[in-house]
Amino acid sequence: MLKFGSTMFEVDGMAHSDSGKQYDIHVAFSEPEKEKVFTINKHRAEPLSSVIGKFPIVICSPEHALITSEGPSERRKFIDFVISQSNNTYFQNLIEYRKVIKHRNKVLFDGKFSRQNIASLLEPWNEQLVERGSYLIIKRKQFVEEFHEYIRTAYRSIATDSEQPSIDYQPANTQNMISTQDGVRAYLYAALREKQEEELRLGTSIVGPHRDELLMTINGLDLRKYASQGQHKTFLIALKIGEFFYLKDRCNETPILLLDDIFSELDYERAARLLNFVSTLSQTFITSTNPHFIPEKNMHDVSRKTFHIADGKIVASGIRAA
Repeated sequence: MLKFGSTMFEVDGMAHSDSGKQYDIHVAFSEPEKEKVFTINKHRAEPLSSVIGKFPIVICSPEHALITSEGPSERRKFIDFVISQSNNTYFQNLIEYRKVIKHRNKVLFDGKFSRQNIASLLEPWNEQLVERGSYLIIKRKQFVEEFHEYIRTAYRSIATDSEQPSIDYQPANTQNMISTQDGVRAYLYAALREKQEEELRLGTSIVGPHRDELLMTINGLDLRKYASQGQHKTFLIALKIGEFFYLKDRCNETPILLLDDIFSELDYERAARLLNFVSTLSQTFITSTNPHFIPEKNMHDVSRKTFHIADGKIVASGIRAA
């Protein structure tokens, strides 16, 4: 974030991988140029997207509450970000798919008002939508199948066994039991033919993985309809802890864990269990405006360091572990 009255900022950091390799990282942003420069060991990262997955990181902040409470686009973002950090091929296909949808929507929008036959203009974009989209659907399906147990394990570390979380991938235009990319391709082509008139009338793409949903439930009940605020927060944290272990397994690198205002909507018991659990994982940063959630004995734990922020100043207390 740019400080009021400033036109630029610079941030430096040092990271050590599990293998012992050191990375000197520098990020600079200039307001006049509207440009962010990212360098690793004095080499500029270009494109900026090339750093995705370079340093696996898991963030849980209030803005992520939308994953469990709002529309399907937030849940698709979650899936896409986790897979992209561990699978660069998926990330590149996702970038290309978004470009295809953007161009295809432009053709459909123009055709809606010109009332001209745009079938020949749509055909090449249809082919790319099917090819890129079928890949994304299959990878998302595989991810959800693998990720299911990560969530269950993480949820049990915070809540009681009486609550059983579950996730289910629901492709918008294909049957969920299809397990091959060829099968998904066939369904997407069929859906494009079926929805052609509706797409022309609406002037936008309604077929493809950009319309998919991830259903989240507790004890078989839809999270969005029946869960309490505490259950929403617990499910979100379970997603993020699951993400941590998923990336650790796939990237062969321990992610950094950032938990921002994590204790709101949690009772003391769940907050204490969460704190004890994450303290065993990796380097973790936790922010809170409610320090009473942190037991007094933890405030003086030599393996932890506490920082108090007031009036724009940061004051460290406690003793850093040797």
